[in-house]
Amino acid sequence: MLKEFCNTIKDNDTIWVLENSDNSDTLFKKYVTDKLFSSTYVIVSKDIAYVFVHKLDEGNIQNIKDECARVYVYDSYKKLNSQIEEALKELDFPTRLLLSYTTMSDNNTDIISHSSYLRVSKLFRKIYKNNNKKFKIKSSEHNIYEIICRCTSLEIERLKVLAKATDDILKKSFESITVNQSEIEIARNTVLITKEYMEKIKESNKIAKYSMAWDVCPIVLVGEDLEKGGHAEPSSRKIKYGDTVYYDFGIKAEYEDGMVLYTDMQRMGYLLKKDETGAPSEVLKVFNTLKDAIACGINAMNIGVKAYKVDDIVRGKILDSNYPDYPHATGHPVGKEVHGAGALISYKTSKRANLRLVENAIYTLEPRVNIKNGGSIEEMILVTASGAVPLCSTQSELYLIKEKR
Repeated sequence: MLKEFCNTIKDNDTIWVLENSDNSDTLFKKYVTDKLFSSTYVIVSKDIAYVFVHKLDEGNIQNIKDECARVYVYDSYKKLNSQIEEALKELDFPTRLLLSYTTMSDNNTDIISHSSYLRVSKLFRKIYKNNNKKFKIKSSEHNIYEIICRCTSLEIERLKVLAKATDDILKKSFESITVNQSEIEIARNTVLITKEYMEKIKESNKIAKYSMAWDVCPIVLVGEDLEKGGHAEPSSRKIKYGDTVYYDFGIKAEYEDGMVLYTDMQRMGYLLKKDETGAPSEVLKVFNTLKDAIACGINAMNIGVKAYKVDDIVRGKILDSNYPDYPHATGHPVGKEVHGAGALISYKTSKRANLRLVENAIYTLEPRVNIKNGGSIEEMILVTASGAVPLCSTQSELYLIKEKR
């Protein structure tokens, strides 16, 4: 996995320094190893990672001796300093040193403690000064985002299965809705449908256990409640003829090998009046505006595109249709978490919206028409080298709910 760290370094004048003691560096622990307990230092360069391990942990380093790692063992800080200096000389003393702290108030990238920051900077300044060299310290948050956003091929394949399951469960949920059901009753029914569906597929997909993706899941809003914020809990409001209804729903799956994955989708429907065979024009306009906005957003989601540019396109479609702005981001990373770290598809004023989309990362697109009897659709989109692709079938038609006879 250290190769992935090296791949985030773009030039030979930059290094990323990590310090890990008793698993203090959560990124190192998760993606490299959790078996080193004494102070371990890592210098990540464009082509190679230098790992400095205390002799007490020498027996636990077999899994990090890969093609891009050079491992040193030290038994004193004097030897450690000498080994680090040797590596820096080989790298010709890069002038840009990255440390794992945040400039975006994001706990996902605020990894190094203040004391470690001081210790590492003091150590490197001493070595650089002894060699008449200088450096500047910068944040490694962009490197961290690139690592934690990118999904492996196995994660992607599993998420495709989970996304289809999420979509199928929502289809069944719309079919089960009847007039005068409350939002709470509709949500409870979806929980039962989820259990029935997931029990059928869990064994063949090596899923150890599953649950709703967040505490108040699914979120169900109908009619006038569509004017609420998208995180509002289901209420006792009952669905009536002529109401739109939307779900915000996701699944958390824990696999037998320890992997944990999440989905997050939204779907929109309409309860037909007794004399209707289709939705009225004002409802179809809401749905088609959402669908078209998402399609335009998918076309714009290429590797390296700044996230706010996608937001501009999707949000612009909603505003151009004379609907009010929605008070949330257009999309977020998803898969490893419901709301993952990385590029936030939102207003340019958001620092995370100025991050670039990453290859093999998955993001949601979830524009909203925030009016009474409005709606929202949310799709999960994978960014690839050949363009962006939905993880499963997107909602192409408004779900029409008919009175049960």
